[in-house]
Amino acid sequence: MPHQDKPEYGLAPPLHEVQKTPKGPWIIFLVVALLAVGGVTYGPQAVEAVRAAVRPTAVEEPPPAAPVAKDPDMRRVAFEVTGVGTAFSITTTAGASVKSETSVTLPWFHFAEIPVGAPDTVMLVVVAGPEGNEVHGKYTIDGTTVRTGSAHGPYGVLTITDS
Repeated sequence: MPHQDKPEYGLAPPLHEVQKTPKGPWIIFLVVALLAVGGVTYGPQAVEAVRAAVRPTAVEEPPPAAPVAKDPDMRRVAFEVTGVGTAFSITTTAGASVKSETSVTLPWFHFAEIPVGAPDTVMLVVVAGPEGNEVHGKYTIDGTTVRTGSAHGPYGVLTITDS
């Protein structure tokens, strides 16, 4: 009997070369997906941090001088709102006079007059802007500060009144 090679058992070699899937596009896809998820999750916080870092520091400007009352029977009311950016809205009431403005650039000042004998119906309502900056408000009557207050956060509301 001639010498026979013993048969080998196992898997047969492939009939053609198996192509390998390139890994480069998958890695790029994974990096882009992670950046997109991170951007959606942490993007607003990062944008606000950059804004806070580059936002100019508010320089306190002295308020304009209150106009002198033309009538000695009238009291001068001065409204002042300070902060950075814009306020969504500001509404003032002095006696029967009501003034309302929207998208107000800060700082903001307004003057009104009320009769000396009339009750002090004075009110200041400020709604902070959507960026949530802190706003400070006060009003004075004849140069004396009567009320002050502040608000912060997106659309935070400041209401000060002495009625």
